[in-house]
Amino acid sequence: MKERTYGQSTSSIAVGYTYSPLAWVPESEGSWALLLRHDRLSSFETPVSKAAFQLKQVCRQGLPRPIATYDRAYGNAPFMQATAKIEADLLVRLPSNRCVRGAPPPYAAVLIKGR
Repeated sequence: MKERTYGQSTSSIAVGYTYSPLAWVPESEGSWALLLRHDRLSSFETPVSKAAFQLKQVCRQGLPRPIATYDRAYGNAPFMQATAKIEADLLVRLPSNRCVRGAPPPYAAVLIKGR
């Protein structure tokens, strides 16, 4: 079937369609979430490109600047680059194996003549 993909759950592999939901949590307390968009990914889209497109569409509606939260699959450079110009604040969980800093390089002294 056209546009179907393979998806993996904890115990099996299934064939089906991939969707990208985008929800709004209107209250700071409670568990209600309103679904703003629920789009199916086509074969030429990635979850990163679809999420960036959805966020851009929602931000164009003139709502207050959102705080968008994303899971670890979006804690990467392509997603950050795709959303860099979107007027939203992002809170992204990084994968547990991600290294955001490393040991500094060895100190290299620079000699300046005449001093």
